[in-house]
Amino acid sequence: MLYIFVSLFPCHQLTISIVAKNQYRYIFMTWTSAFRENANMALKEITRRNFCILLRCVQPSIGLMAGLKSVPFVEDVIPHVEQQPTEERKNNALLNALLEVPIDIQESVMNDFVSALKSSGQAHVANIFRRESDKVPMTDNHYNTLTDNIDQLCQFIDPQGGLLNRLVGTKVLNPADAQDIRTMTGSNEMARRLIEFLARKPDDAFDRFTNALNLTGQSHVTYILTGRGNGRPLKEEHRQRLLTSKRNYLVNMIDSKSSGLITALMDRGVFSDYDEQRVTGVQPDTTNNRNEIILNLIARKSQHDFFSFISALNDTDQTHVVVNLIGANVVAKIKTVYESGAEGERMPDIDAELVEYMRELFQSNAIVVQRLNYLLTHNGVSVSSVREGCIEVTFTCESVQALQNFRELSDSGKLEQMVNETFCSQFASKGLKSLKLEIGNDQFEQCSRMFAQWIPMTTEHRKALLSSEEWLLDKIRVSEDLLDRLSLDKPRRQAIEQAATREQQVKTLLDVVSRRPDSAFVQLLCALRDTGQHEVAAVIGGDRNIDVEVHETCSDDITNVADRDLETLLRLIRKAEAGCSGEGFSTIFNRICVAARRVAMSRRNLREQSTHSAPTSGTSVGQEIEPIVHTPERTQRQLLYGRSKTLCYVRGKLFLSKVSYYKQLTKLGWSL
Repeated sequence: MLYIFVSLFPCHQLTISIVAKNQYRYIFMTWTSAFRENANMALKEITRRNFCILLRCVQPSIGLMAGLKSVPFVEDVIPHVEQQPTEERKNNALLNALLEVPIDIQESVMNDFVSALKSSGQAHVANIFRRESDKVPMTDNHYNTLTDNIDQLCQFIDPQGGLLNRLVGTKVLNPADAQDIRTMTGSNEMARRLIEFLARKPDDAFDRFTNALNLTGQSHVTYILTGRGNGRPLKEEHRQRLLTSKRNYLVNMIDSKSSGLITALMDRGVFSDYDEQRVTGVQPDTTNNRNEIILNLIARKSQHDFFSFISALNDTDQTHVVVNLIGANVVAKIKTVYESGAEGERMPDIDAELVEYMRELFQSNAIVVQRLNYLLTHNGVSVSSVREGCIEVTFTCESVQALQNFRELSDSGKLEQMVNETFCSQFASKGLKSLKLEIGNDQFEQCSRMFAQWIPMTTEHRKALLSSEEWLLDKIRVSEDLLDRLSLDKPRRQAIEQAATREQQVKTLLDVVSRRPDSAFVQLLCALRDTGQHEVAAVIGGDRNIDVEVHETCSDDITNVADRDLETLLRLIRKAEAGCSGEGFSTIFNRICVAARRVAMSRRNLREQSTHSAPTSGTSVGQEIEPIVHTPERTQRQLLYGRSKTLCYVRGKLFLSKVSYYKQLTKLGWSL
């Protein structure tokens, strides 16, 4: 005998039980009065049992609300649902209404509700009521991944960089979703709204989202979600420099209109065409406004993109911005010592594995390297890169003081000790005995020269250039002779020469120079004087009264000014070399630079007004400075990088040898 029992449960699943008994066969179907009751109670039961998941995954969109306005009973509560302030409250009101649907119409209401869900792109929710496809709501794992990381995701997701268009194209979002996201103010809010939409989508939307991220240059965001991939989000210390601590300087000093920076960023894959359009389309189209957009974009990109941004700045002659932003580099070589071999013996496979291990730990600031990173950060130093071959680690010192601290760590052996404690134990089983850290003296010298050479434009000098702009518009003659005397690369010179009007040429010139290193200020003054524009040079240089009266005063007054400027310079240099200044190196060094420029201007005034270039005392500049140049080695201070050098600064350049210093003085026409 064969029994077939058919029952339809609240979710409308068909259950068939077959019982065979010996030789008798017949089909017996039982329909009970309870079957009709179960069917009628299906909507209420399904809603009650799945209330929490429905609350989380239903998207109370305009499309869904429109589809429900013709559903009996539900249509009466739609105005109340739409008035709720949040999506959770809207869903709560809607689901509570479903629980109140009369028994005799529950089946028809459920059919209409399922139809409205499917037509509004929510088949994964419709499947909770009646399974018709393989779409399921977002799993707890994916949902928690999105919501737990929402703060970091809001910092790094760039919805406008082609991401929304791709998500619409792959049916992750519908056009209404994308339009809703674009109405939000600011990238952070747009990213937050995007995550809220994704959390209500089907589970396969998560993988399609990460794929869209990878295809729009946001693999570092994928890493936040999955922990996989080569991209890493930008370190917080760099984000803070871009967005807060260094922002004012960067906005005022980066040259994004006349330097070819945007092209350089696109060549390196840092900027997409979407990024380029956002930067160049800003209104009003000023350099500062462009810089605001650039910094915001870079802050959302990966660590790799950030260092490509640094490379683009260097290649567009903006190294002074780089030095102020992150500092200067010291490259250290690490030699591996194995149990079975001599110092420096290489085992390529293990060395390569060690490099990758070090790179990964430094990028993620893993627990293993936190002590080492703390030591470095506390002293103003960070690790910029780890390279293969003979293992090279690039340390970046953020200031002169940080360089001095780093040298002390290196000389004391503390740095090498920490490196060994951090990395050796992981590879001890493979025969690694120790790591030997080598940093040549030339690395410290090169780093110190970077700080000395790329002194940023002082606030005083920048203000002097820009505050007189209106007065200077019809005063400065922008000629080939003037531009030839300035250190301008091709893009900047073309930007000045191709300006539409004479006034625009002057504005572009002043803007370009104001974003250069501080040495460009003196260079501009000298170029103006060399082209006969003395009054302009005087106004910019802050010596207007002196220069205007130059034709009416005797040469004795001019030489007195020169003498006073020279005395100030010598006093500051002696003060620095004697180590008597409590102002800190950067402050005293900047004061020396300013004094040196005033000496240069005073000497030029004297040379132009008299056939004699020597001061009234008859003592030449060379004779005045000679005792300092020949200061005994034992009395010289470690001003720059812990090694004895003489400080010589002329016309915006630092010279560490007497010969190069005298050559520069000779170029200026000073008597030696």
